[in-house]
Amino acid sequence: MDAIPSTPDEQLVKDLASTPDLQSLHTYEFENDQELKLFNESLTKCLELQLSFNGLHVKKQITEKNFERVYAYWERIFGDAVRNGYKPSRYFVSDIQEGNTLFSPVDGKALFNVDNKYIPKKILARDYNWFWSLFDKVKNIDTIRGILAKVDRLTDDTLRRFHGEFFTPIPFATKALDYIADTIGQEWWTTGEYRLWDMAAGTGNLEYNLPAAAWKYCYLSTLEETDVEHLTRLFPDANVFQYNYLDDDIDYIAAKVKMEKDKLASKEVFASYQKLPQKLVEDLNNPNIKWIILINPPFATSQSSNRTGGNKVGVSNTNVRRLMHKNNLGEVSRELFSQFLFRIKYEFAGKQAHLALFSTPKYIISTNDQKFRDNVFQFTYEQGFTFSSLNFDGTSRNVNFPVVMLVWNLAHQKKLEEQIVNVDVLSKNTQKIGEKQFKSEHREQFLSKWIYRPAATQKYPPFGSAIEVKATNKDRRDRISEGFLSSFMCKGNDFQNQSNTAFLSGPYVSAGALSVVPENFYQVVVAHAARKIPQDTWLVHGDQFLAPTKELSEEFITDCAVWSLFADSNQTAAMKDVVYEGNTYQIHNHFFPFAVSELKKWQITDSNIRQTLLSAEDTFVCKWLSEHTLSHEAQAILKKGKEIYRFYFENLNQLRTNKFKIETWDAGWYQIRMALKNADLAADKIIELKELHRALRAKLLPQLYEYGILS
Repeated sequence: MDAIPSTPDEQLVKDLASTPDLQSLHTYEFENDQELKLFNESLTKCLELQLSFNGLHVKKQITEKNFERVYAYWERIFGDAVRNGYKPSRYFVSDIQEGNTLFSPVDGKALFNVDNKYIPKKILARDYNWFWSLFDKVKNIDTIRGILAKVDRLTDDTLRRFHGEFFTPIPFATKALDYIADTIGQEWWTTGEYRLWDMAAGTGNLEYNLPAAAWKYCYLSTLEETDVEHLTRLFPDANVFQYNYLDDDIDYIAAKVKMEKDKLASKEVFASYQKLPQKLVEDLNNPNIKWIILINPPFATSQSSNRTGGNKVGVSNTNVRRLMHKNNLGEVSRELFSQFLFRIKYEFAGKQAHLALFSTPKYIISTNDQKFRDNVFQFTYEQGFTFSSLNFDGTSRNVNFPVVMLVWNLAHQKKLEEQIVNVDVLSKNTQKIGEKQFKSEHREQFLSKWIYRPAATQKYPPFGSAIEVKATNKDRRDRISEGFLSSFMCKGNDFQNQSNTAFLSGPYVSAGALSVVPENFYQVVVAHAARKIPQDTWLVHGDQFLAPTKELSEEFITDCAVWSLFADSNQTAAMKDVVYEGNTYQIHNHFFPFAVSELKKWQITDSNIRQTLLSAEDTFVCKWLSEHTLSHEAQAILKKGKEIYRFYFENLNQLRTNKFKIETWDAGWYQIRMALKNADLAADKIIELKELHRALRAKLLPQLYEYGILS
């Protein structure tokens, strides 16, 4: 039915109105808010009576897992009535205990037992009776004990958020506990076999929903003394201590590293712990103890090896970093995250241990982590989940990437390249909404490695954008290869670098580009299309582009070429008399797609530009296209493109050519479309071209998966 809500089908309305159900409805009209309030009270009483009559009114239990949500509801109703002297949470704990709060409905007062003294507060009887008609008072002493230990957290939240001390969102931390239990067994703490250690416990978010019975089996260490105090209050039976995991007891870890490096069979380590609690040392040396490492390590990365100047400079200059550097682990040693994992590997070598790790998937899929994967992280994947980084407080809304919580078996070594990491995708409400696969590919299989990179030996003006020569950058890459056609800007090899993909008519001013020459042209247009066609979402943000796994068809290659020629990221241009370091250069656009013989037949309303055609020759791309059979989709784009190019030449006298440095016949696609847009011309034709361009994109996208370029 096409009718919109504001103009509904009249016959439908008439038929609905004549039904017995609608005719029996009663409409109530209210003159003011007071009348509505009285009506709601009456309706509530009727509903309570009806539910009670039908036996459907089942009260909810208050537990360690749900008491925060119950408190939020309780505080919304009674918070204003109790907010002075003690924290509202203290009154809440009194109220939920069976027989601990005395309520008199006659005078509307509740006597809350706080610190063994009764404090009267005025409470509306209807509110109090309604709330406790929904929930049961807590009778189990262990439940009360667990809630009491955590109750300070309820009112600490606001302050800690202000100071930026919140790390892992509690709903996802709770979900991690479920995945751990699924891996090693429900209520693992009841056996007495397991110990849990969080070496970066912070405010205890990861362990927050562990039951009180599990605390005595937990070791929680943190760098900050204030966090130790907080953790001690929150987990009174846990083993809480201050410890610098990346600097303390490094001699012991260095000895274990040397044992592995020298392939020593002896298990005896000629070094000892100096700062770990003796109880933890005894457990670490007990071969019968099984371990759970639950951790969300920090992700700071030092930008320098020195401790002076710059953002985050020296933040990761730790003893573990120096040990990693000594063992030739390179740049990855600058990351605190990698340092934690390096020590964990040797700390738990030879032990029965599972690592439940919150992180980005960088260590699985990143180019720069290959050496780390080869030499350190070789554990067996069990299970895990992923969710958006936007669920973390304080993260930028402009950057959205996957966070993973993965459970690894440290006792079983296996190369990551031999494993497929399948994870559940969770919504912000921790509901499963899909699945995702993270595949660790060796960097030699990356798309960036597949492209032939000719040596760049000839000086040429460096470009910062389509028509901007940047001669002042400190990091200037002003060299091109013999046979240069364009520069292909292709920083990185993953989706998060998708925007750093473009064609320019000179070398890109900074790192992350290569010269396009006839020998690698087909590879470059395929790589360009592969990097620009798929959509970058948070879920694929760090995924790598891969080299094709089978031979590419001619149609696929030519489709990629035509799609690339008319993409916005084709910023090739032609410019006259560009001066750079005392020399003058003529910048030619080798990507002009149409034959000079055709152009000479067109109307060209700028005589100076028409004059440049006299000595013109067909470009490389024009010849390349004429030598290949094009698909119907590619032909349609070229046909519409030719229509726009011809319109452009016919209207050159209306365009601000100087603004876009247009002085020759072989202007680039960027120059042409921007000049037309600036004059508000050919908008309908460009829209039609974009539709054809999108259709070719839709054709190419599934083929990128078929050829193994996307996974």
